[in-house]
Amino acid sequence: MMSPERFQELLDTYGGREERWPDEQRKAMQSCVEAHPELGLQLRKAQELDLLLDSYVPATTDLQQRVIAALPIPLADRILAWLVPQSPQLWWRPVMAASLPLAMGLAIGMGSSGLALTDWESHERSLLMPATAEVWYE
Repeated sequence: MMSPERFQELLDTYGGREERWPDEQRKAMQSCVEAHPELGLQLRKAQELDLLLDSYVPATTDLQQRVIAALPIPLADRILAWLVPQSPQLWWRPVMAASLPLAMGLAIGMGSSGLALTDWESHERSLLMPATAEVWYE
């Protein structure tokens, strides 16, 4: 004869479906339920739980899409998204990016405007010729 504690242990292990119970324990469990009517209630609760667990279908998730969404956005894509905004309120971004070379050219041009008009040729030669080169064209 099986004890109610052993019955509860096997019920917790194998659930409420009798076909899942070990063959050598199945008859002893059935006789234990007949001998102790309160165990029949526990058996029915375990069977209800088994039905709920068997009917559960997890939501399908696309693991590949979740992994791709979790990846960091590359720098080039972030810069492109900044330069080409989706919102019309951010039109100033591409205008600012386009005017940056103009501003830098003006700053460089105004910085070198201290040269005399007659000195431009020597300045150009110094830029085009390395400092150690010989003067061959004079």
